[in-house]
Amino acid sequence: GFDVADLWAAKIEEELGVEVRVHDYARPVLRAVEILDSLDAPGGALRLGDTRDEVAEAEIIVVFGNPIFSGATEDIASCLDTSTVPRDPPTRYSSEDFEPYRDVLVSIYERIFELVGDRPVIVRTIDWPNPFISAWPLAGVEEECTAGWEAYSDSIEDAASGFGVPLVSIYDWFNGPDHTEDPRAKGYAGLDGWHPSAAGSEAIVAALHEAGYEPLRP
Repeated sequence: GFDVADLWAAKIEEELGVEVRVHDYARPVLRAVEILDSLDAPGGALRLGDTRDEVAEAEIIVVFGNPIFSGATEDIASCLDTSTVPRDPPTRYSSEDFEPYRDVLVSIYERIFELVGDRPVIVRTIDWPNPFISAWPLAGVEEECTAGWEAYSDSIEDAASGFGVPLVSIYDWFNGPDHTEDPRAKGYAGLDGWHPSAAGSEAIVAALHEAGYEPLRP
């Protein structure tokens, strides 16, 4: 979600008339285990540092970390490619295969709410759109990778729902409610074909804003 935090802050300031101080921890390939480390370890994770003070004081928190080395199966990597060259599909892509990832996310929420304590706080999570949708049929991995992406999104929602945290589905926004649309055709993908373009970042902000600002109450 590069640039999303600043864009969203500007929208909140304009729409709600408040001043927003941003702590932006977006990183390339930000893994869920790195987020957990930043909330857990005295020094924090190497890439994020110690985020505990910011989380303890935050009024809005958005959680997203990818499953790479955070509970995802290794063969799911065959889905993360815009190449149309035929290749072997993943063999482990069910919801059960994503349970270790879900467990990491649950631990993240446990730490967040320990740090927040008994005060109301706005917490949201997002899933991630599928920018590879047009390549998968040509590569011969469509059925398995689609099932894997759905399981990935479901794991994020399942982990969050146990804490009352709403999912803001960027998957739905970019790929449509039935997940059959190509976000690249909408101009939502950047030059690398993976990460959001400027229009994609604005769409993520719109999705977060539309979800509202109702806080969670312990």
